[in-house]
Amino acid sequence: MPHHLQSLATSPWLLVIVFAVAGLDAVLPFMPSESTVVAVGVLAASTGRPDLALVILAAALGAYLGDRLSYQIGRGSNRAVIARLQRGRRARLVHGWVHRLLHHRGGLVIVFARYVPGGRSTTAFAAGVVGYPLGRFRAYTAIAVLLWAIESALLGYLGGAAFGSSPLAGLAVGWAAALAVTGVAVLIQRLISPAAAVSGPEPTAPTSHAAPETPDHAATPRPPAL
Repeated sequence: MPHHLQSLATSPWLLVIVFAVAGLDAVLPFMPSESTVVAVGVLAASTGRPDLALVILAAALGAYLGDRLSYQIGRGSNRAVIARLQRGRRARLVHGWVHRLLHHRGGLVIVFARYVPGGRSTTAFAAGVVGYPLGRFRAYTAIAVLLWAIESALLGYLGGAAFGSSPLAGLAVGWAAALAVTGVAVLIQRLISPAAAVSGPEPTAPTSHAAPETPDHAATPRPPAL
């Protein structure tokens, strides 16, 4: 094992980087959070350091706090967003459809959006804007970040374990597996709202307050064509 990889694996800053990148990804979608966790998972398998449980903990905690920040930004922007929506019919319709979708299928959207490029930051911000209940957002986000952190770290670890003498090969396998998981998540999201990509949201008046809580297992709102 190259000496520089051993030094990197034992650095106390490595987990700080995992935490920071996972958190910043919520507000800066170009941050490579999943790639970072997968890479550190490969390193853990190849060198024995850092401890995989600590990698998962750092990634999950950073992602959770980042999502909470994005949600709060959306919550604080609610009035400004509503004011902007008054200027365009299309924008009002989109806001209404997002409001109904999150209040009907919020749990599934929050969990699976994490695997869709740009979906994590958009969903957390939108949940704040439309007034998705904070308690439910916290619960579903906690589940989502834990599943994501475990999946990403394990993919890297398994790739590194399979190619112990070649960390780059393990990294390539881990990233390929993560890409496959993303594809499955995109498919599931399309099944959650099959007409979303083709049709527009149905007309609705903009609202600045949260709608009464609707069980997440209720029927998904179907956005008809404009």
